[in-house]
Amino acid sequence: MMPEAAAGPRRAAVRAAIAAGLHFLQSVQLPSGEIPVSRTTDPAMRSGLVADPSVFPTALAAHCLAFAGDGAHPVLARAHAFLLGEMSGRGLWRHWTRAHPYHASLPPDLDDTSCASAALTRAGIAIADNRRLLLANRRRDGLFLTWFVPRARWTGLEHAGTVLPQLLHPTALLLFFRKTSARPGDVDAVVNANALHYLGVRGLGEVAGWLTDLLLKGREAQCDKWYDNPIVVRYFLSRALAGVAPEAGETIVRRSEAAAPANALEAALLATTLADWGRPAPEPLIARILAGQLPSGGWPPAALYHGGRQRLPEGGFAPPHPDTPRWGSEGLTTAFCIEALARSGAT
Repeated sequence: MMPEAAAGPRRAAVRAAIAAGLHFLQSVQLPSGEIPVSRTTDPAMRSGLVADPSVFPTALAAHCLAFAGDGAHPVLARAHAFLLGEMSGRGLWRHWTRAHPYHASLPPDLDDTSCASAALTRAGIAIADNRRLLLANRRRDGLFLTWFVPRARWTGLEHAGTVLPQLLHPTALLLFFRKTSARPGDVDAVVNANALHYLGVRGLGEVAGWLTDLLLKGREAQCDKWYDNPIVVRYFLSRALAGVAPEAGETIVRRSEAAAPANALEAALLATTLADWGRPAPEPLIARILAGQLPSGGWPPAALYHGGRQRLPEGGFAPPHPDTPRWGSEGLTTAFCIEALARSGAT
């Protein structure tokens, strides 16, 4: 607990950091409304960064900035417009934007769709009703499949009508699954958590139960093809399970309080994860975030997700190949830091 004499200056510092972060986001947000993201094979994101127009970072940033009050409105309004512009007529999203040269080469996915849908509907913005499509995109055991692609079994008229046209271009679909780490049958924990976060837990107890079981068994680093950082994984699972799985909360809080963040992004994710369960961020986490802010008002880039890894037959995953691309940006880290500071109780 911070002494009362120091609480006032700290609140002022937090408010100033949030304001500077929002100003930075306004300066880097693209005319389209996209929060830019970069790709690199350097895990530390210090070299080889290449702009990679993508939907996912803006969807995540929109979620973060919803906690930041009226000052975030200019950035949020443009981000929401961007997300709406990237939506298909059936309410689905692809990872790469329409401006990306490979946009048409990959199918829609549950991760981008769930995060974009959640950000827009939380803001009261109407989107195409995609809930039945998402619910149809599951295995027989109730777990969500990552990709919206044709299936060998009947998935309902609406789902089939959405994915069967991909068979008109079978070569593109085949090349996508041959040249990337993706597979048609992918089932990933963070992707399921993001679907649960959007759809709500009602009728999806098997998903909540599976995610909770993974946490209790300490499988955070081995439960998703696209994420291998336990702090990142707990952030996504936490926001899906908060309020519905108390047994998961005890584990998440304990591990988050014990974790040592390697950078400002990890500190922000830990702080927001604790906030999900009503726990104030420890003072060292807030101090770490404030100390990491750059003169520009932003925070340094750090990798949030990567291009996948081999799924092992016995379960779990092989380490990512050294050439595996990773994604992050100053803008994305900044959005997470703003969320953490806004929810820290120090404002």
